[in-house]
Amino acid sequence: MGYRHRREDMLAAAVDVARAEGLSSLSFGRVARQVGTNDRTVVYYFPTKADLIGAVLLTLGEELQALLAEAFGEQPIPPDDLVKRAWPALARPDSQPIFALFFEIIGLAAVGATPYDVLAPAMLEQWLAWLEPRLAVDDPVERRAHALAVLARIDGLLLLRTIAGSEAAQEAARVSGLTDR
Repeated sequence: MGYRHRREDMLAAAVDVARAEGLSSLSFGRVARQVGTNDRTVVYYFPTKADLIGAVLLTLGEELQALLAEAFGEQPIPPDDLVKRAWPALARPDSQPIFALFFEIIGLAAVGATPYDVLAPAMLEQWLAWLEPRLAVDDPVERRAHALAVLARIDGLLLLRTIAGSEAAQEAARVSGLTDR
């Protein structure tokens, strides 16, 4: 006799709750209600709230990485080209809810809220490790610096889109040479 609820079910429910209500609203109880079980079942798979939030972040990050991997192609490319390929993929309206969650994490980390103060730097390191091999930069130290610059440019546009709207972000992308429109 198997378990009625699997870890994948719990994680999918947690992602749904986070998308609908934000990460700060994510709780064992909300996830349990989403799948029709009790809190203890969720805790069995995710012993701490940090484990639950970390798994949600990993899932959302993997979704974004799959989207970007398609836009980037197989071969490493120059940093400016990478940003030019990333922006149209990330500027789609359906990607905005994911970035709202990422900015929520960053905001909570900035004020020292646990576990976000640990998760946000780890998330940054994971993104850098994923980006670096996709950059056509020979020197490893320079490659890391370029990966940081790529993230800064993209995240700046995404933050602008979140706060000022998509038209403002598109205009900034245009004058930055990332798009013709």
